[in-house]
Amino acid sequence: MPRRNQSHLALLGLLSMGPKSGYDLKQLSAWSVGYFWREGYGQIYPALKAMTAAGLIRRKTERSSGRPDRHVYSLTSAGRKKLDHWLAQPVVEDVPRNELLLKLFFGGLSPASVSREHLAEHRRRREHALAEYAAVRRRIEKECGDDPQKLFWLMTLSYGECMAEAAIKWCDRCLPQLRDAGGAETGPGN
Repeated sequence: MPRRNQSHLALLGLLSMGPKSGYDLKQLSAWSVGYFWREGYGQIYPALKAMTAAGLIRRKTERSSGRPDRHVYSLTSAGRKKLDHWLAQPVVEDVPRNELLLKLFFGGLSPASVSREHLAEHRRRREHALAEYAAVRRRIEKECGDDPQKLFWLMTLSYGECMAEAAIKWCDRCLPQLRDAGGAETGPGN
C-alpha cells in the first residue's frame, strides 16, 4: 500500500475544526495532536500550499493596517471528502523507532550506570508528560463543552496517559535490576 501524505491528512483534520492560519494550525497542533503527531512550520506551510493547489483547501487573505496579511485556510468539499475517505481506511502500522530501547538493547556494552541514567531520565519525562496531560484534560473539559469531538479527544488523551503510566511502571521494574547490576560496571574493553 503506498504511503499517504500524513501531514496533509493531519492538517485536513485540524482544518475540519474551522478556518485557521498556518500559525493557528501550529498552535492548535501543539496542545492537541502534538503529543503523538508533530507538525512543524517547515511541514505546515508547504503542505498548505500543495493542498490549496490541489483544491483540498481554500485560502482567504485577511488584511489589517499596520500588520502583515493573515492567510486563513478552510476545507473545501474535496478536502472534506479526502479526509472522510482517509478516516475510513485501515490504519497503517508504522515500525516504531525508539532510541532508548535501542541503547538499552546494547546496554551491556557500557557501564550499567549509563542505562540507569537513561531510564531515570525517561521516567522523569513520563512524569512530566502526565502533568502536561492533566493540564490538557482540564483545558478540554473547560473549553470544549458539548463538542461531539470531545469524546474522541479524551480517548486520545487517555492513550497518552496510559502509555506514560505504563512507561513509569516499566522503568520502576527495570531500574532496580540495573542497580543490582551496578557492581559489574563493565564497558567496552573491560
